[in-house]
Amino acid sequence: MYKKLQNYLRDFFAFNQTEIKGFILLIFLVFLLIFFTFIVDYIPEKQSVVSSVDSRKIEELIAKIEIKEASENRRTKNNFFSDKYSKGNDFIESANKINLFNFEPNLATADDLTKLGIPTWLSERIVKYRSKGGVFRKKEDLLKIYNFPNTLYQKLAPYIVLSNTQSTTKNTVTEQLVVIPEKKSTAPNAVKESFKVQVFDLNHADTNDLKKLKGVASKRAMRIVQEREKLGGFHSVEQVRYIWGLDSLSIDELLKYGRVNNPSIRKIKINEVTLEEFKHPYLRPYIAKAIIAYRQQHGNFSSKKDLENIKLLDAQTLERLLPYLSF
Repeated sequence: MYKKLQNYLRDFFAFNQTEIKGFILLIFLVFLLIFFTFIVDYIPEKQSVVSSVDSRKIEELIAKIEIKEASENRRTKNNFFSDKYSKGNDFIESANKINLFNFEPNLATADDLTKLGIPTWLSERIVKYRSKGGVFRKKEDLLKIYNFPNTLYQKLAPYIVLSNTQSTTKNTVTEQLVVIPEKKSTAPNAVKESFKVQVFDLNHADTNDLKKLKGVASKRAMRIVQEREKLGGFHSVEQVRYIWGLDSLSIDELLKYGRVNNPSIRKIKINEVTLEEFKHPYLRPYIAKAIIAYRQQHGNFSSKKDLENIKLLDAQTLERLLPYLSF
């Protein structure tokens, strides 16, 4: 067997006797190394196993060290991450100073919220949320505040008191969109003006008009106007349901007082528009590309039926987009 292997190596690789011996030795060492790797897996380990109790103690010690370091970083504010550590320590500190009492989340000051065990940074976030038009209508709304811990909410839930009227918040005072002053009375004690709520045209209202609606602050009013400009005008009041960032109260107010009378919509000439010009909030770029490609292959569109032949254009998108197209 050995001689046959020698002859094979000599004939095939043209090895001399020394090279043949070296090659065979190398093959032997490779097999020995492979065999050794399999054997090692079955050799029992003699290393001492650390008990689970010891590992827990180590983890606790590490956690205490990290908390201490975080506290020092918060006091000195030496680096960029000190704010994150301070937030964590606020939870620890507040847990030791909880003073539970009934509170109204729509009226409570930042100091009141802090006394309840809510961290200072989170109390300020709640106040800031209210200042921008946010309203807590049910207890669970507190969880909408970013990073509000669920465990803390469970402790505070029994103490949350919400009034039945909406007059407790700044942004829920009943206001009128259109103010129509009546004739002034000559009587000295008569009321000078009376107010009446009227409907308005969504395509002509500005941000000042929209901000008078309940639940519509400056940012939301601006978002509605911007969406109207991007669309090219509203053709239906129902379109406000698709505006990102509006809550149910804002939408209800817009549907209640908003109207679309004789809309003058900016339309897209489907048979003339180029791919670079074919942009609309209801239209994704790849669908626009498919529409242009279909037109180039089959000719101009004459009706909605022609657009239905485009597979990428689903029925819902077509219905929303159709009022903005002209053939």
